[in-house]
Amino acid sequence: MGFYCKLLSIVLCCVLVGSMKCFAQGDGNVVYRDYTRQEAALLDSLKKEGVLPLFKGMRALRQQAQGVKESTPVNIVPRRAGKRVMTPENIIKERRASVLTVNKYQGVTTRPDMVYGWATAVVLTADGVCVTNFHVFWELLDPAAKLNPADSVIFVATEDGRAYPITEILSFNKAADMAFFKIDTRGDVLTPMPLGDDLSAGANVHLLSNPEGYPYAYTHGRVSRTIALNPGDPFSRRMEMTADFAKGSSGGPIMDDRGNMVSMVSSIRAIYFSNQPPYNLQMNVKLTIPVSSFKRLMLNIN
Repeated sequence: MGFYCKLLSIVLCCVLVGSMKCFAQGDGNVVYRDYTRQEAALLDSLKKEGVLPLFKGMRALRQQAQGVKESTPVNIVPRRAGKRVMTPENIIKERRASVLTVNKYQGVTTRPDMVYGWATAVVLTADGVCVTNFHVFWELLDPAAKLNPADSVIFVATEDGRAYPITEILSFNKAADMAFFKIDTRGDVLTPMPLGDDLSAGANVHLLSNPEGYPYAYTHGRVSRTIALNPGDPFSRRMEMTADFAKGSSGGPIMDDRGNMVSMVSSIRAIYFSNQPPYNLQMNVKLTIPVSSFKRLMLNIN
């Protein structure tokens, strides 16, 4: 009897040690990032000698954008859609390199110069073709818009702080709230996001975006409706979903269970109980741009 008690004790100790080892390994895989320093670090990077002059200013970029015709076809060979079902953890891990922050640099005025987060963009090709919303670049694309005199440069950056100049706007469609643009990768080979297909109501969706103050935040939900704002215009199609997003998420990728981009964040419409105080917000409707809208402007879609 004593022998079996000792044997049982040894087995339990082994199980306990093994469990503790697993927990320790799990903790070791979690990366805790200090995002509060992200904008300050980008400012330091831009101010290094010889870096900022490489970035095209807002006025020069606007002048270039004004010469771009709406719905110009874009020469893009998209990354092939994945077929393997992924866990949310793997979707975040394997797709975050394809998600960029869109930032603005303000030069010294009555206050010190600064960088602030503006929106989100998605990498489509290894050499730097990206996509975001039309409204992210509306100051550059809308002839009636006026530039904010405080804004000097608009650029993109990776999560690890690598900043890239935006060199040109390639195409846009206002009805689809989308714009393609090119960045100078500065010799880096980027990781493009694979493109999937439009989803039906009820399908799972995953979002990785940069809501103001909370970069690289993940949310998930389901497709709630697929609608046409203008039945005669395929660019007016929208996919509504329940996954949360906010200011700064514009241009963020919505992905299916295989990590393929199926839509892009666009806007929110709030439903209130009353149109006068107290308004009593009841629901936010999240509108996104289905991937079929992107594909309409791509030359190399099979």
